[in-house]
Order: sequence, then structure tokens, then C-alpha cells
Amino acid sequence: MSPFLTRHLTKLTRAAAVGVLAALPLGGAFALSAPAAHADKCTELSVAMEFTGTHVVAEKFRICEGGGVIPLSVSIQQKDPASGLWKTVATGVGGAGYACKGSSPSKRYRLAGTTSAGVLLPCA
Repeated sequence: MSPFLTRHLTKLTRAAAVGVLAALPLGGAFALSAPAAHADKCTELSVAMEFTGTHVVAEKFRICEGGGVIPLSVSIQQKDPASGLWKTVATGVGGAGYACKGSSPSKRYRLAGTTSAGVLLPCA
């Protein structure tokens, strides 16, 4: 798990634990799905793609002002050097990983939904 995801999940776990402990004195008369008093703005987008040496890993989240994190759909694409077309090689929600394969010493990767030329990685 990436440091980014670990940091935000730890924050969410602590917030949930504090919320449950604070509600316990009420004798269980609480609902965990109660609406917030105000809408939490979730406008910051966090997108990252990394190469670990053996895997291409991508993450995509929406960050909320209240500390929450919303995982979003993310896809990794690989460019076919012969045709020049982009092919989706991995998908996920919040994160996706692709184990490098092939005989070419380097391959070009990008996040789906972008017009990026991609990043050339020594992924053989």
C-alpha cells in the first residue's frame, strides 16, 4: 500500500474510532450514517503514477476538507510501439497496479483519460 493511501486510511480510521467512542455514552442511540450538519467539500484531486522497478502503480482520490478520501476509478495504459495505440493494462478504484511484462527494454505508460504522451519506463 502506498504511503499516500496509508496516511489517509489511518486518518479515516482514527476519525471513525473517535466518532464511535464519543457516541458510546449515548447508550447506543446513534446512527453512523447520520448526515453531516454541512456538506463536506471534496474538491482536491490527488493523482499519482509510480514505477517500483517491477510494477507500474497508479492512484486516484478526491480529498475532502473534513479529512475524508473518496477513491476514484483509475486505469493504467500502455502504448503499443508498433501501432501507436494505447491499451488499458490495469484498472481499479483508488489504485491499480501492473506487473511489467514483455521483451522490450522500455515501455511507455500513462493514466487513462489523459492526452499525455506517457512516461517511458524501464519495464521489461
